[in-house]
This record gives sequence, C-alpha cells and structure tokens, in this order.
Amino acid sequence: MSPEEYCRNKAAPAGSNLYYAGLYHPLQQRRKLHALFALLHELNEVVYRASDPGAARVTLYWWLEEIGRLFSGGARHPVTRELSALEHADYLSQQALLGCVATLSQLLDMPESGPYPDWLARHEASAGYIWQAAGRACGDTNQDRLTALARAGACHGAFELLHHSRGLAGLGLNVFPSDLLAARHLTLETIVGADAGAHPQEFFNTLFQQLHDDLRDCRNALQQTAPRPPLFSLTLLEILCILCHKYQRARPPVTHEHLALTPLRKLWIAWRVR
Repeated sequence: MSPEEYCRNKAAPAGSNLYYAGLYHPLQQRRKLHALFALLHELNEVVYRASDPGAARVTLYWWLEEIGRLFSGGARHPVTRELSALEHADYLSQQALLGCVATLSQLLDMPESGPYPDWLARHEASAGYIWQAAGRACGDTNQDRLTALARAGACHGAFELLHHSRGLAGLGLNVFPSDLLAARHLTLETIVGADAGAHPQEFFNTLFQQLHDDLRDCRNALQQTAPRPPLFSLTLLEILCILCHKYQRARPPVTHEHLALTPLRKLWIAWRVR
C-alpha cells in the first residue's frame, strides 16, 4: 500500500465524514487533507485507545522524533512519508506539529478537565492546528478565517474526544467539562455508568447544545469574508452540527453509542455546500 493510499484509508475511507468533506476538492488538495487528518488520527489513536499510559507516552515520543525526521528528509511512517512527498513548506510548521503531540500527551497527565472554555481551548493546538494547516493547504490565507478554522478544529477535537470518554475513564481520566458536571452534581462514575438517568441526560443536552452553538459560530465566522472558505470545513461543520442535535436526543448517550449520518445525507450536504 502506498503512503497516499494509507492516508486515504486512515482519514477518509468511503462513507466517512472526511470522504464527503473532501469530495469536491481538487485531487492535490484532497491528498493534503487526507495526509493531515491521517496524522491527527494516528496521534489521537495513541491516546484514545491507550490501555497503558506509559506505553502511550513512549509512542508519542516516537512521533516527536518522526516529526523531526519529516522536516529533515528521513520520514519513516506512511503518513509522514506522504506529507514529505507533498509540498508542505507553506502550510506546515515543525514547532506547531510538535506542540500538537505535546498537547495530546498532556491529556494523559490530566485526570480532570477544566471548565468548558478551557476544555474546548485545549484542542486548539492539536485538532485546531490541523484544521488551520488544512485551510492553508487549500490556499486560504485570510487570517480571520484561519483563526476561525482553528476554533472549528478545536470543536471537532472535543467532539471526537467524547466518543472515547468511556475508555479514557478506565484509565482514571475524566474528559468532561468540570463546570457542567458540577452544575448537575455529577461524577465521572455516574456519567459512564450503565444506568444513565435524568441528570446525565440533562448534562449531555447542555454539553451538546454548547458544542453545537460553538460549531455554528465557527461556520458563521468562516462565511463572513470572501472568497469562500475551504469546502471541507463547511461540510464537516454542517455534519457535526447535525450530529450534536442527534446526540442531544440519543438514548443511550455518546458514552455508550456512536451515531453517524447516512452516506446519502452526507453526500447531499457536500453537494449543497459546493
């Protein structure tokens, strides 16, 4: 399997959100999107699927070294080999990628999340940076839009983190906003337990409503300036907004069930955005 195929299969397999988000981008831009989001997937999987925090830290340290090799011409991993095969001088920063790895590593050292604004902001250096780099890779140079892309990426990163909250709870990590938990007098054990009652449901209603509102604000900010923002960002934001509403009504909650839109609906969203 070539590095290009590996990145496509990792980040944008047929039917996935990114598959449709990148559908109407030119081929070279799609390759860059797939490579960037494949890197984010690889780093997230180290943390989100960890059974041993110590082993995860070792793997993340390897990625720090691999990013150094990416910028020195000696990349080994299929994702970094694909990134090195693409022109990346104008949209990738070694320092920012190292910060992306460091931010994810910090998640393993934080047994409790902060209040909602801090909980969201902690993703700006990881998923937020990848979204910003993806915007630059698609030719966007508007600083206001790039700032909005970083915020949109942070929302996306927080959304994805919630899908792994139960597994991380097994490592003693509470990835839910502390202020929203305190407002409902909830604990981590209550949230991830098998018997989710009224208070956990109210908690998830509030959490996904706030996340939806932030996603909507990002979408509005991206659309305020001409020319149009990258298609992938508007498509992904639309999909995520719809999923937030679905999770507000979900029984069982996100800790126990993962929801997705049908491929046909995602295709319709991508076509409408185009």
